[in-house]
Amino acid sequence: MKKIISLLILIVLLISSLSVIESRLDQDEEPFMEFDDNMMLPLIISAGENINEYTISSGGHHHHPKYPKHPKHPRHPKFPGPKRAFAYFPSPPDITKGVVVFWETSKNNTLVYGQFSKGFVEGEEDNYSFKVYKGDQELVDLKPKDDDLDRILKINPNGSTDLFLFVFNDTLISGVGILDTDLVISTSDSLIGKDRIKPLTCW
Repeated sequence: MKKIISLLILIVLLISSLSVIESRLDQDEEPFMEFDDNMMLPLIISAGENINEYTISSGGHHHHPKYPKHPKHPRHPKFPGPKRAFAYFPSPPDITKGVVVFWETSKNNTLVYGQFSKGFVEGEEDNYSFKVYKGDQELVDLKPKDDDLDRILKINPNGSTDLFLFVFNDTLISGVGILDTDLVISTSDSLIGKDRIKPLTCW
């Protein structure tokens, strides 16, 4: 009899506790945490068929990441025109063998220097001419005005020359325009060398 009474008391206590819980649940319409619109939500990133394409979703809305625009490449300044040039004389086919270099300076003149290893005759310095031709037209005579060539060109017994250097009072490259023309070395009765003047850009 006592066991039955104690069991009935336990049942009554359970029923009363359940009613209390239900009343509290009725008062709290939203028992879970409320999220503010400005609160951070977990991001879900899913890859498409193309592995480089991604979709980012948050709270049911899809947002594509915005990447900064690639900056425009600056325009590179134009390179100045060449201020140096050269003419190389191979042998054969030329009789002479050597090189002549032209170098414009900031003083609006041109340094002309070079050297040859063969093809000249000692003692006949004044008989040689160094002229620039554009086609069949003579463009410029490199022999310094009012000066003898033997003061500049020194020929050795073996047909070579010493290193020579003189100043031409004009801008031969940017002014006269000797690039892609022919430097012709000759005597009064023979041609010993004819080769193209090319821009020198190796240094």
